[in-house]
Amino acid sequence: MVQDDKPTGKLSAVDDAQTLHGAGGQPISQKPVAFLLVAAAYVLGGGGMLAWLVFLLVGPLIPLDAGLSIAGRLLLDTILCLLFFFQHSFMIRRGFRLRLTRMVRAEFHGVLYAAASGSCLLILTSLWQPVGPPLWTPGGWIRWAMMAVFLGAGVGAWWGSRSLGDFDALGVKSAMRVFGNQEPMTPTPFTVRGPYRWVRHPLYLFSLMTIWSGPVFTADRLLHNGFLTLWVVIGAAMEERDLVDCFGDAYRAYQATVPMLLPTRLKPLIND
Repeated sequence: MVQDDKPTGKLSAVDDAQTLHGAGGQPISQKPVAFLLVAAAYVLGGGGMLAWLVFLLVGPLIPLDAGLSIAGRLLLDTILCLLFFFQHSFMIRRGFRLRLTRMVRAEFHGVLYAAASGSCLLILTSLWQPVGPPLWTPGGWIRWAMMAVFLGAGVGAWWGSRSLGDFDALGVKSAMRVFGNQEPMTPTPFTVRGPYRWVRHPLYLFSLMTIWSGPVFTADRLLHNGFLTLWVVIGAAMEERDLVDCFGDAYRAYQATVPMLLPTRLKPLIND
């Protein structure tokens, strides 16, 4: 287990900014608006993720023919990938959230992020342009093995989320604490549990497994998989900088011990 003597948290600087700015002048501070944002996190965030998982397994449920050439289809698909890439990567950065605190209470950053991410996924899966016939159609035991990897990645993502402790994928718990007039969650020391003992970013690893175990292999899907793989690598590198800023020497020691994305051995590198 890796720990730091200084209690801190990933968003402690954002919490400090919230204390500085207060709730005055922040549009999303009244309950009616905040409740709508929580509902959007459930509907758009959850719905977008579900739509994307179905897209990975079977492709677009209702393929949209925009009448474009092959180059035009690939260009539109690229734009859709980049839309998700930039929204997902930059809205979660600490610098962006520090600036966002001037307008939106820190407790509602999570639900705003979930709603925006889900919206981008819904746009991607709705407007996606299939290109050409399958380049490869896995069958027999290979298809079953890929499905096992797909389901196993889902279990791994659940394990990794649980290992984070009070993990809140849609940001709803933090927002609801405000409605209940509860004290904000206090920062905790840096600890390592579960799959984080093998790799520093297991949720990204399980995302890659999910992306590449989808049994659809067309030109457009290879474009999708390639862009999202690039997003995972760049996103992990960007997050590393935030984590070093937050946890300092504790995280640097963790970096020196545990690989970023690919495990190097079966035995955990850090004990519970």
